[in-house]
Amino acid sequence: MDKSIIILGATATGKSKVAVYLAEKFPFEIISADSMQFYKGMDIGTDKVSSEVRKAIPHHFIDIITVEEEFSVAQFKKGVVKILPEIYGRKRIPLIVGGSGLYIRVLTLNFPVEVSSPPDSLLREELSKISLQELRNLAECCDPVATERIGTHDKKRLIRVIEYFRATGKKISDLENTEPLLDFLKIGLYKERDKLYKDIDERVEHMFEKGFVDEVKRLKETYPHWSKTALQAIGYKEVLNYLEGQVSLYEAKEITKKRTRNFAKRQITWFKKEKELIWFDSTNLENILPDVYRLVREFIYES
Repeated sequence: MDKSIIILGATATGKSKVAVYLAEKFPFEIISADSMQFYKGMDIGTDKVSSEVRKAIPHHFIDIITVEEEFSVAQFKKGVVKILPEIYGRKRIPLIVGGSGLYIRVLTLNFPVEVSSPPDSLLREELSKISLQELRNLAECCDPVATERIGTHDKKRLIRVIEYFRATGKKISDLENTEPLLDFLKIGLYKERDKLYKDIDERVEHMFEKGFVDEVKRLKETYPHWSKTALQAIGYKEVLNYLEGQVSLYEAKEITKKRTRNFAKRQITWFKKEKELIWFDSTNLENILPDVYRLVREFIYES
């Protein structure tokens, strides 16, 4: 089976730096699994690697849509499945990097998202108005197995269970995963919580120093109608509110820091459930690079 490397972890753990380090030493092409790096122009706020690095090292799924467009996890999987043979045909290896846990999991577990039903915006709007308990009762009637797997407060996934059943007449829990796509080595990066939060706050300050407000202003002038997903991008929503006079610049910064810390907390919770994951403390990044290198080399060149 073809091999691939995955680097995952919460925001501000150094995933891109490790990926670039490895891509300079192995025949890798990088696949971004960061759902906000799909957007053109969202550079500073998503901490994209520079255009110079992307010219030197092939990157995929960066700058593929505008902020007025949506891009689903099903489209992502279809796109990855399409380019994998091209990467292997060039005698290279995919290095999948990101913090969007669902986008990574659809690849590692080969979830059949590509055969799922299209979203029903009217139904979603209708269901979003009812209480969480009513929603859970409806979902249990449609698919008790899937409903049992869903967290207590996850309205989005409960709605999806109902939506899929009404669109197809089938239970979403009956969808079976096919054979694994690839043979994966999964590397996870982490930092102690206090250190991670401190680094997040410093990153946000640096974003604003680099011209983040001007970036958002240019995007808004170029694309006046943002998609729902793009509007949820951390930092961008806050700066848009600042530009519209709803909050001060200080408030925009502080809210961005808080939302990023909360997002990192959710990422940590998600990735703790990943199986067969080898963790590295990336607090002192340079110290772990030799061990990461040896691990990757052994995996790639093992008999």
